[in-house]
Amino acid sequence: MRRRILAALVALALAAVGCLAVLAYVRAADTRALAGREAAWVLVTTRRVPAGTTTAAIREQGYVERVAMPASTVPKDALGSLDSAFDALAVTGDVQAGQLLLRGMFGEPTRLSGGLALPEGKLAVSVEMTAAARVAGYVRPGSKVAVFDTFAMQEGKGRVPAGGGQARAGANQATRVLLPRLEVIAVGERGTAGAATSVPAATQAPGADGTARPSTAMLITVAVSQDEAERLVHASQTGTLYLALLDDTAKIEPGQGVDNNTLFP
Repeated sequence: MRRRILAALVALALAAVGCLAVLAYVRAADTRALAGREAAWVLVTTRRVPAGTTTAAIREQGYVERVAMPASTVPKDALGSLDSAFDALAVTGDVQAGQLLLRGMFGEPTRLSGGLALPEGKLAVSVEMTAAARVAGYVRPGSKVAVFDTFAMQEGKGRVPAGGGQARAGANQATRVLLPRLEVIAVGERGTAGAATSVPAATQAPGADGTARPSTAMLITVAVSQDEAERLVHASQTGTLYLALLDDTAKIEPGQGVDNNTLFP
């Protein structure tokens, strides 16, 4: 019996020594990695941080840990702490585990509906866009975009949509600004990580030879008012939508647009 107890005590002692050795090795490895370099403390997420999570929740619920990294590898807007100056902010999109916490990830808190962050008083509307129409994939959550609509015109009605979806052969078409500035709040279908889907050939815009061009489509979700939602939904059913990526200096004014007769000067 005494031999068994002694053997158990020896095993426990060896396990403790092994753990201490591993910790010492890890710390020594960190020291070697930072040797000769200026270190910077940063916050790294330990698990996924859902959109809308407040700064207080991140700080108090163990979403992040402080890690030392070589200063030369740390982005300028990386955060080393979350002080009271951030208490009125929340993350504006999901942050995956293992990511650096950056200043640009925070903004004014928004309301959540079905897991989607919505600006107060706004609706969420999704429309399907081809790669070209979503600016070759550069449109991301948080982007500001203008929406253009290309449509078949009613005869004798000026640049007024005739409805009916796809353009008819020989019909005059027009393109106009539909909505001058919207905020994109999501890209892709929920749970697909922004995956694109194939566009049926019947719905693809024809190329110069009259055949459908291969394309992919992705859902773009924007925050809109009721009036904007009505216009966007109607245009998506009767015309072809196209996005333009904006910055804060871009000025887009609604106008008469162009048609086949006025396209060239």
